[in-house]
Amino acid sequence: MLDASETMNALVLTAPREFEVREVPVPTPEGDEVLCKVDTTYICGTDPHIIQGDFPGFWPPAFPFIPGHEWSGTVVDTGRKAAALGWKEGDRVCAISHVGCGYCKNCLRGRYNLCLNYGDLDSGHRQHGHITPGAYAQFMRASVKSLYRIPDDMSLEYAANVDPLSIALYTVNRSRFEPGDDVLIMGTGPQGIMAQLCAQAMGAGRVIIAGSGERLNLAVKLGAIGINYRDTDVVEAVMDLTGGLGVPRVLECAGTAKAIRQSCLAASKGGVVSVIGIPHGDPELPIKRMVLDEVELIGNRANPNTAEPAIAMLAENRIDLKPLLSHKFPLSDFATALDIYEGRKDGAMKVAIKPN
Repeated sequence: MLDASETMNALVLTAPREFEVREVPVPTPEGDEVLCKVDTTYICGTDPHIIQGDFPGFWPPAFPFIPGHEWSGTVVDTGRKAAALGWKEGDRVCAISHVGCGYCKNCLRGRYNLCLNYGDLDSGHRQHGHITPGAYAQFMRASVKSLYRIPDDMSLEYAANVDPLSIALYTVNRSRFEPGDDVLIMGTGPQGIMAQLCAQAMGAGRVIIAGSGERLNLAVKLGAIGINYRDTDVVEAVMDLTGGLGVPRVLECAGTAKAIRQSCLAASKGGVVSVIGIPHGDPELPIKRMVLDEVELIGNRANPNTAEPAIAMLAENRIDLKPLLSHKFPLSDFATALDIYEGRKDGAMKVAIKPN
């Protein structure tokens, strides 16, 4: 247990695109919370948008703010309710960001990612690293509703990938994927390649992926059929590969209006387009085609109830994330790490921050 007067280093956003590592008080866990010593926090694709100020007044709701939500660590202190629930010092954990209130209709149905009390801290809702303080810090206070114990033989650095991997798994599941299905993935960022690995582990037929550069090369090396969207029409290429039928499961991980439209055009009759990317503007959709061919468009938010299956897939070696783990920096070098991540420099894919 830490003394209440102790301090820690944390990355603090003071305004859009303005941040610094500063000394702040170590938080005290209450109720169903624990305090963890952070081992690893990965830069998520959402983090640059939060840092840039692309969601003003929402993510974060105000400044100063500590971001970061793809993390792992070790429990060093517990709130009273957390202790009563069996959480204890020394537990090795990874985390997701969403913490539903636990009482609303959606939470009771297991859809806590769509908590009806989102943003109401008095109700018990939290979203770590988005609206409540995150894990670019030496210590992290988190509700046990967002934590998962990891196997003894799994490194904390590896386990910090469970949040994005479980989002990829949720995206695959929501497409109503069945073993043997051909899959098209739009985007070769970390989310797209993790979706590729999930689909392959679950018995996909052919996995076709649209991207470019080193990331596309990596996806092909990992077993996908690659389409370079920069010099090839993605829809035409998919139709050539499928005899004009299209693909029954499309996973949209690029987050652009063009990619979402192409996804709807590349899907087969009766196909499902499962979207995790968030475009800056709303796309123009081929509604006539979607109605007549019953193409479904499904939105996905986060990773409800898929963290434990994702941990099992890693523990059983059905998925190997090591080819994605590209860089590692101390918290003091966050600016350099962010520049490398955003610029996709030196093969950047999963960039780790080590706060301690």
